[in-house]
Amino acid sequence: MAAFNRPTEATYEVHENISVDTQDNEDHTFCGIMFPVKCKDLLPLDHLLIKSVAVRGRLGPLTVWVSNPDEHQRLGNDDQQPAQQRIRLDKKYWTKLYEKTHAASRHDYKELELDAPIRLVPGQTRVIYIHSTLPGDEAIVYDNSYYGATSKRYEDDKLSIMTGRAHVSNDVFGQEPIWGWGNAWRDRREFVGRLNYGTVYKLWNPQVQPKFGGNFQDGARALFLCQRRWESPWSRLPDECIFYILNMCRWDWFHDDSDTMKQRRKQEKAKLQKQKAEAEQKALEEAKREEALALAADCIAVEDQKPPASRTRRCKTARVCAIQDDDDDDDEEEEEEEEDCDEDQKVSCVDAEGDVKMDDGNGEDDEDDDEDFEEEEDEDDDDDDEEWSDDEEEHQYQRANVDAFIFREIDSDAEEEDDRESDAQAGTRSEWIRRQFARIHVLRALASMEDGEVAHAQF
Repeated sequence: MAAFNRPTEATYEVHENISVDTQDNEDHTFCGIMFPVKCKDLLPLDHLLIKSVAVRGRLGPLTVWVSNPDEHQRLGNDDQQPAQQRIRLDKKYWTKLYEKTHAASRHDYKELELDAPIRLVPGQTRVIYIHSTLPGDEAIVYDNSYYGATSKRYEDDKLSIMTGRAHVSNDVFGQEPIWGWGNAWRDRREFVGRLNYGTVYKLWNPQVQPKFGGNFQDGARALFLCQRRWESPWSRLPDECIFYILNMCRWDWFHDDSDTMKQRRKQEKAKLQKQKAEAEQKALEEAKREEALALAADCIAVEDQKPPASRTRRCKTARVCAIQDDDDDDDEEEEEEEEDCDEDQKVSCVDAEGDVKMDDGNGEDDEDDDEDFEEEEDEDDDDDDEEWSDDEEEHQYQRANVDAFIFREIDSDAEEEDDRESDAQAGTRSEWIRRQFARIHVLRALASMEDGEVAHAQF
């Protein structure tokens, strides 16, 4: 009977911990940090549960919030660009999962166990917001982002943590910063801390066969091939028993891993693209065939309505004469237009100094108009330069959206990502950090030299 009532998800959780720390060995602190978390649709996961988060800093009265899944608003439907999601910065669109006061912990992470776990299904993204009402801006440590709004802070085969924003207000979702002016939100900031999450995997069933890896599917196919042969002991088992056996097997018991799953996804995507291209080609050919049939039907209808041959010849002759008359009329009209243009044409004259002046028929000089036009262009350029300089001088956080948090929904399944690209990105970041450290060392050396010269002069 159990073979007919197979479960669809595992009754156990696989607990995993991930740690995300600063990469530039330089701590930054503000009142809060907000960051998106996405459950990847790569492995055969049923859902993912985030049970606790950990942060460090002066801490104080902490609260942890998570965005409501029904309140996410998708923006844009362009297939070439990643879609965007928008969540309002208001308490009614969020759920509070933690509230407690903690002592300062500047170097060690303080774990915040949530009242209810955050549940994420494959492909879903939710935003976590950690805030402290401690006076000042040293409550929670965060890090700066070096790749922009489309970067990923952390990624494994199950979870992605994306770039978020920092908060500099002592009020939860407050819009007034601690200094009393400016913007309370800072874009392009990254979470620093630890997440504790558990995963619940799907169990095999015929309906979810494509979600499993290629090795698992090959093993299932081999079992059914053996069952179809009378000399095999598996032939004594009905299909339901084999279904139940496969249902009790974990997804990685056939030596599947994230690499084989990625390869399987690439094959499936290539197959879908091929089917889509074939369907588009078939639809195009069908449209051409229908157009040809419609044109043939129109030709047949015209042939049926044709007059006798003698009348047809007279009609053709009259039509040719009419076309010739129309051409003659067009030529006459063009000649008249050219004569009008010659009469209205501007007369150019040369003054005593050799400068050319154009007369527009009103006796006015166009040189003043040209000077006015050039002055207007210069003024426009100056305005554009002023606006551009103001935008450059203004820091990006001054333009942060204070009503909603908008972030890009990055395809983090890594179906088409190349390892060389990831290595290149890592190398770019390492090079940037190396240059920054080199600049710091040079500045410190110069400062030491100046201090030494000042001390020697005083001596």
